Amino acid sequence: MNRMLFAAASLAALAVAAPAARAQTIDYGSLEQLFGEPVTTSATGSPQKATEAPVDMEIITADDIRRSGARDIPGVLAHVSGVNVERWTNDSTDISVRGYDQGFSPRLLVLIDGRQVYADYFGFTPWSTLPVELSEIRQIEVVKGPNSALFGFNAVGGVVNIVTYNPLYDDAKTVTLLGGTQGLAEGNAVGIAKLGDWAGLRIGVGGRSDDDFTTPQLAANIGTRRGDNRGEINIEGVFRLADNVQATIEATRSQAAEDAVVEGSNNDYQKYLTSSVKGQITADTNFGLITGTVYSNWIDAQTFNAAVLTPVVTVANQVTVVQLQDLYKIGTDTTLRADLEYRHNTGTALDTPGANVFYDVLSASVMWEWKIAPEWTLTNALRLDDLMLGRDGTAPPAPFTNADWNRTTVEPSFNSGVVWRPDDVNAFRATAARGVQVPNLVEFGLQNFVEPGVALRGVPDIAPTIVTNYEFGWDHQIPSLDGQFRFAAFHEQTDELSAINATASFGPTGLVVFAGNIGSSTADGLELEFSGKFLKDWHWDLSYTPEIITDHFNPASPTALTSADFQHTNPDHIVKANIGWAHDKWEIDLHSQYQSQTFGLVPNGLGASLTPISDWFSTDARVAYKVTDWATLALDGQNITQSTQQQTAGPKVERVVFGSVTFNF
Repeated sequence: MNRMLFAAASLAALAVAAPAARAQTIDYGSLEQLFGEPVTTSATGSPQKATEAPVDMEIITADDIRRSGARDIPGVLAHVSGVNVERWTNDSTDISVRGYDQGFSPRLLVLIDGRQVYADYFGFTPWSTLPVELSEIRQIEVVKGPNSALFGFNAVGGVVNIVTYNPLYDDAKTVTLLGGTQGLAEGNAVGIAKLGDWAGLRIGVGGRSDDDFTTPQLAANIGTRRGDNRGEINIEGVFRLADNVQATIEATRSQAAEDAVVEGSNNDYQKYLTSSVKGQITADTNFGLITGTVYSNWIDAQTFNAAVLTPVVTVANQVTVVQLQDLYKIGTDTTLRADLEYRHNTGTALDTPGANVFYDVLSASVMWEWKIAPEWTLTNALRLDDLMLGRDGTAPPAPFTNADWNRTTVEPSFNSGVVWRPDDVNAFRATAARGVQVPNLVEFGLQNFVEPGVALRGVPDIAPTIVTNYEFGWDHQIPSLDGQFRFAAFHEQTDELSAINATASFGPTGLVVFAGNIGSSTADGLELEFSGKFLKDWHWDLSYTPEIITDHFNPASPTALTSADFQHTNPDHIVKANIGWAHDKWEIDLHSQYQSQTFGLVPNGLGASLTPISDWFSTDARVAYKVTDWATLALDGQNITQSTQQQTAGPKVERVVFGSVTFNF
């Protein structure tokens, strides 16, 4: 019956694709020049102006990235309204959208050119492993709120899609060298080579080493600061096989080692090795723009605790995805998208040699965008995911058998939004969405870790987390300031929250802690943002994002056991302000943030306890001078107003200062 539902949904969408109008190949640069503003595909899967997207989203341009003064992607995202960034150590960061940010934050789906870089084995993004350099990013698209109908599982808090330069259309030849405090030494290079107008090749490579902060640690974490490093290479080739057919081949590899936070505020030393391969064919046909994509990701992770130099946990996780999409436009008023996807996700059991936990997912989705009238646009998207869980190899610990993992779950996702543009300066949005966060592989039973007197057990019957979001937004252009005012109000309901240590019972060998669902949570918030330009050389923006989260945990899953507390650890108020000046060869930028008093989680036995974190204010800065047309010197600083500052429940962050020289060829 489930297979029939998928087939019916797919055929219904494809059946309308009678030859009426041809789709256009996506070229971000050309479309951006045509419309005079950034273009996105992260809202509906169809290219559209950012101001017309039926979601609340931000687009961070290459110019924004360059002027951010950041040395990594989390540093760039920290300046964006509605984005929560917790920097635990010099290189370990967790990021969420609209709150719920804790160690190994699972609610934000992160992609590079549509390829998932989110790590399914523990449901988080290891940011240092991303195989991309800042200088090869065209834009970063941040979608706020659930968008599972387009991207599938885990896009429940938001989506970050990192879009790189297309070597067939764009040009980038850059070398950057950095050095600074905390022993920072970094170099990266990006190059694009073209063969006429039928082939382009982009290569990005980078390496970095630095030391962690020197601020005091918890006694249990002393010994995890063993030096941080990162290296990556990525290669992408785009080929024009015919006037209407393109092929893309991509391969990446990265390695990283860092002092990293795990759940709560406990730290371990982590080593990662990732690789990926991707192939894509895009054909502009009478039946629409048809895109076929296949990719595989591999990640090996090793965890070293503070006491030993050999890994205490090793994880091997592979995900393979096959996608087929048809994007079809009828006239000028209707766009349709149909998508089929198969996903295989497998992990090697952490402490049971020869055992694997895996799942297969069959998905079908449809999107219909209809311009009802010149000022009204309606967008609806629906997705069905059929997840088939499994386990094989060595038998699991009692009371389970491998057969207990033979489970099937079908979950729908949807995104629905209407945009009303009554004139050239106002746009109103009303949206509703349902997103699904699938349990990570550790919660599904990849982890059966045993310590003296305590055993941690994953389970096969844990339910997915469901996030439902209702939102209203208003964008108002302010011509006198060459800027705009943005407003969004949202109500979000999260059901079936999960944790790896949800319940506990005593067995013959001691305490046994099980993963499980722990309850629900609601969030209500606002986003207010002003931006503009003045006196030709100045630009600025100011945002305020109040949010109240209320948890409703099950009595059997107290906070002290689950290490989950969003109500007290989420800041109620965040203010961000950015101002920049550019004239002739000079650029100066300041980025400030205020966060209200909150609490953090500190490890306490099986769970964590709350510790207060005072409100804080920090400023990042950048000063750059263009020495020649091909060389720029810059001095950058993070947290420049104080030498150390308590921002999380982890160690205090330190002031970071570094200089760079960038060569453009």
